Amino acid sequence: MVYTNSHLEDWIENLYRSINIIIPEQIDFERIAELLGIRVYFKPTPSCTFKYNDVYTIVLDSRKTRCEQWDDFAHELCHLYRHEGDKKTMPKFWSDYQEGQANYFSYHFCIPTFMLHGMKIPHNRFFDVHLIAKMFKVTEPFAKVRLNMYFNKIHLIVS
Repeated sequence: MVYTNSHLEDWIENLYRSINIIIPEQIDFERIAELLGIRVYFKPTPSCTFKYNDVYTIVLDSRKTRCEQWDDFAHELCHLYRHEGDKKTMPKFWSDYQEGQANYFSYHFCIPTFMLHGMKIPHNRFFDVHLIAKMFKVTEPFAKVRLNMYFNKIHLIVS
């Protein structure tokens, strides 16, 4: 298999390795936040992020499941680390662009490519999705989208 990582995939791998997370079993968003110096709070409000007095904070929706919170955490982490500006003052098209980037980032952060490379995925559509969802603590629809991204890149199609 010839697979060329994107800059984003390399960036995510480097971030994980910098905090000594190299296998799926080590992934826990509260631990990641602690290792990165990010505060996490749970409130019954839509997830968001902000920086105040040089302290990064992610607020996660307490009404969501743990899997959904993991997705939200990754989405908000992208905004913290890869985006600048105040959504209230930026043009809508730019805000929409950043939201799209954060959604894409979330798939790659929650199920990192370098960890997928090391797995023996059986290529059974149902089993793949179920296995990946369980291993990476994401929902099955989320795992299905991410596996499609991964296999499409290596010229296989999972639908």
